[in-house]
Amino acid sequence: FFFVQRIMADTKQPVPAVGLHVRTVDPTLHKFQASVSRDGISIHIPNVNYLLKNFQECLGTAHKRWCAALWPIPPSAAVAVSVVFAGWVTTQPPEWWQSSITTTIWDLNNTLPGVSQLPSEVRVLYLAALASMIIMLFIVEIQRISLRLLLRYQGWLFEDRKPSNLTKAWFLVVKFCYVRTSRPLLYSYQDGLPRLPVPPLKATCGQLLASLKPIMPQKEFDELVEKCKVFQNKEGPVLQRYLHLKSWINKNYVSDWWLRFVYLRGRGSLLIHSNYFGCSDFWDRPVITDNQVGRAASLIHQFTAVKQQIDNEAIEPLIINGTIPMCMSQYQFMFSTTRVPKPDTDKLHQFDASESHHVAVLYKGVWYKLIPYSADHKLLEPHEIQHLLCSIVDNHKGPVTPHEGQLAALTAESRTIWAETREVHFSRGENRMSLNIIERAMFVVVLEDRSPQSLTEQSSWLLHGDGATRWCDKSFQLVVFANGRTGLNVEHSWGDAPVPSHVMEMVLINEYSAMQTGALKFDEAGLIVPPVSKGTHKTNFLCLMPVQRLHWVMKPELQKTIEQAVAQARANIDDLEFTSKIFDTVNKGLIKKCKCPPDAFVQMGLQLAYYRMENRFVPTYEPAMMRFFCEGRTETIRSCSEQSCAFVRAMDDPSVSAKERLELLKTAVNAHQLRTKQAMAGQGIDRHLFALYVVSRGKDINSAFLDQVLGLNWTLSTSQVPWRQASKKCYKSVDMKEVMVSSGGFGTVDFEGYGVCYAFMDDEYLLMHISSRRSTTRTNSERMMAAVQQAFDDMVALKDALGQPQAEAQPQPQPQPQDTQQ
Repeated sequence: FFFVQRIMADTKQPVPAVGLHVRTVDPTLHKFQASVSRDGISIHIPNVNYLLKNFQECLGTAHKRWCAALWPIPPSAAVAVSVVFAGWVTTQPPEWWQSSITTTIWDLNNTLPGVSQLPSEVRVLYLAALASMIIMLFIVEIQRISLRLLLRYQGWLFEDRKPSNLTKAWFLVVKFCYVRTSRPLLYSYQDGLPRLPVPPLKATCGQLLASLKPIMPQKEFDELVEKCKVFQNKEGPVLQRYLHLKSWINKNYVSDWWLRFVYLRGRGSLLIHSNYFGCSDFWDRPVITDNQVGRAASLIHQFTAVKQQIDNEAIEPLIINGTIPMCMSQYQFMFSTTRVPKPDTDKLHQFDASESHHVAVLYKGVWYKLIPYSADHKLLEPHEIQHLLCSIVDNHKGPVTPHEGQLAALTAESRTIWAETREVHFSRGENRMSLNIIERAMFVVVLEDRSPQSLTEQSSWLLHGDGATRWCDKSFQLVVFANGRTGLNVEHSWGDAPVPSHVMEMVLINEYSAMQTGALKFDEAGLIVPPVSKGTHKTNFLCLMPVQRLHWVMKPELQKTIEQAVAQARANIDDLEFTSKIFDTVNKGLIKKCKCPPDAFVQMGLQLAYYRMENRFVPTYEPAMMRFFCEGRTETIRSCSEQSCAFVRAMDDPSVSAKERLELLKTAVNAHQLRTKQAMAGQGIDRHLFALYVVSRGKDINSAFLDQVLGLNWTLSTSQVPWRQASKKCYKSVDMKEVMVSSGGFGTVDFEGYGVCYAFMDDEYLLMHISSRRSTTRTNSERMMAAVQQAFDDMVALKDALGQPQAEAQPQPQPQPQDTQQ
């Protein structure tokens, strides 16, 4: 892990000096501002219309917070109870006022300032209503504590298809007492989610050694076992106590450290090495329009509509099996979020709607500000956004200098270099104003000149572009190619792939639904056709906010830095070997017939393919979803195990029959399923070890054991992208096959390893993307993909070969390994 060096460096950082930080007024922010300079103090008061809008937004935010505080009691019910209680209090006889209830109410009279000055009748009504509200909030808190305790039960994860009576009773209580009370808001269940537990030290160490035993040479493994014994008896318990203390204070004992040390403290380039991509269209199906402007306008409208839903918390939280809620905290960072480079540790900046109500558009090297809202703050229709995009394309004059067209390459540079460049050249004047527009945008839209002719070309181009067309700091970029195909490039620190995947799914569903209902139509040129009837909403292009071109001041020093950034980015691109494939002989439906879990089947196939190429076993990373816990992100599933190694060796052993191989496969996938469930239940290995290491560095406690195990590289870094996260009612009027995507991917983590990303589209398709580096002779993405295909075919053939002679069950000859394990 690279975070080992980051944490060590963090403990040696100097304390920043205290000084006056001068602020200047930014007129693009429509809110009260004050600036301090040597000339005096300046106060900026925005237009009255924006003041009214900001006030409305404040009321909306207050209403959402009020709904969240009372959940699961509806606000209307709370008001009704307060009114009834207040009315009941005022009708009671005089002797009732000597009761303990009224004593409590009058205590509020003495506590709250100004209440005693009110008329007695008004005072009684006010205090009674307030008391009833306090009682309801107390009941709500008891409910949340109860839900938190109930959700700590993870036994359902480890049971077979037939749950126990205890699990059945637990499901009924959670589902009907907490989950099915009323329609929840996006973050309604956040306070009811359990905290991530700290696993026992002995269990973590035992699982770790079991995972490393088939990988490490025996002598090295024996030395590690001795270090582990010392760790468990010496520094381990001390570090564990600190973690327990942090778990009591924080909602999640690892998430803030994971964000800071694994992502924000990283000093390397984000391009390829951190950012990931997602394709929005299934490659084997035609796009809804091959016109770039028409498709971009449609998607900008749909993404902005989803942003409004997130802002209003109108999206229902994800609930597994209709019972177990998941953490939705990452959704707040999907839009209007930027990673800002700093000399040592980057920062995530999130902007509210008053600052972020536009998108930044990159077209042929020129940046534009496009506002998809009308002057009266209503979301523009797709054909109106198309009009704005056409004004960009039709009036385009190209960048003033070649360096202006390559400005985005700075975000692909080393974070330290980019932070220094940003401070020197973008902290004031016109450059700062233009940079603010990009960083405060809801998202970035890139209109590419390229028309990909293959899935591999589209995927790799989404990942890196030409090195100067990806603003890597933005939470996500919508990339629209010249042939209408699209995808996302996503910054990784704020969230993991399931969140943008879910948002993209909602966007495609809404887009396809609009086409079905006739709300979205395209002409022969692929442009959006304005609706014939708009009702009360009239199409008036004169009322649209004009597109603004961004301007930059390019000094010679900045031009030189941009040239270096472009050269470095393109060198990294040239070093990347990327390939994509849609498997037509292996899919989820076929794997299920083999009675194997699809994900575990793929993982075993990757183990078999890599062993046939390299004749060795290596550490393999697969992320498990940890969103059953508050602010949970991921945990590591170590796919390489003693069971998987036994299966892999048997596949090329002529003395092992097909029946025995199939039994070994089932044993391996069952073991993998158990490790997956343990990780999802908070019983994983790697996040616990990572947190222990952070504490050891912070408390200056040396641990040879932690230094060694956290220094191991993930030669195989794998991930499965989930699909069909939207609720069932979203698919009532939409055919799922019409909104399938081509998955996503990322660059390899280890210099001599592979990055493998895959996804199942329904029961029919398996897609896979593999990345590696050309500068090492040890890897080859094309050969790896071919080996994976052969491994899948051989594994599927096991079931069919059981009734055939053993000779027919043997796998086909495989490529010779490049090297053997030392």
